Amino acid sequence: MPAKRAYLTIDDSPCEHTEALTDFLAERNIPALLFVRGAFMEQNPKAIEYAIQKGLVIGNHSFAHIPAGDMEPQDWVDDLEKCDHLIDAAYARLDIERPGKYYRFPYIDRGDGVRVERIFADGSQTAIVENNKTSVLQQYLKDQGFTQPFKNMADAYPSQAVDCLFTYTSGDWMLTERHKGNWDYKTVEDLKRRINEDESLQGEGPHVLLMHDQPDIHEEVCALIEHMIAQGFEFLDYA
Repeated sequence: MPAKRAYLTIDDSPCEHTEALTDFLAERNIPALLFVRGAFMEQNPKAIEYAIQKGLVIGNHSFAHIPAGDMEPQDWVDDLEKCDHLIDAAYARLDIERPGKYYRFPYIDRGDGVRVERIFADGSQTAIVENNKTSVLQQYLKDQGFTQPFKNMADAYPSQAVDCLFTYTSGDWMLTERHKGNWDYKTVEDLKRRINEDESLQGEGPHVLLMHDQPDIHEEVCALIEHMIAQGFEFLDYA
């Protein structure tokens, strides 16, 4: 069976388990792109420095994690830049060149008020739309040198977007204390079965997987990654 190729992306870093997650990935030679929340990084910069030293790539997931649809464009810019300065400073302290500038909107709300990740979690998909506000935000990202690192994606993937999207969300956040029991998937075994049954994951890809670095689902995330390894997924490098 040919390997199913995937880029691993992990949102909401850092937390108390980030160094353990970094070690888990490094031991298995799994590349990953960590999208950091600036407010968390400000409290725990050493965890992100550790991830950088271990070869993980760091992306911007905003400072305050407010949906872009709820913000005025200038407030959104200020929030993004506050996080980006922290990322630049971490790379500078380590004397390591930042490999690229990557951004993922909180909740994948790209300025239009639609929380794309939640729609995918319900098992349906939504078109990536552009309106006046989303176009302004996309142009800002482009002007500031942000890009997507994902290569050789299928034609259906919106590679023209400047922000980093995804093709499959693991739904791991459904198992957090805040969400547990409120969704159809209530256990890690449910989410493993969801992976097995998702038709979109059965092709070679590349797929862009979305997971989370949150305190109360560390073990579940590691279990889902192990399951994907067992299912024949090959995790792609960002170099």
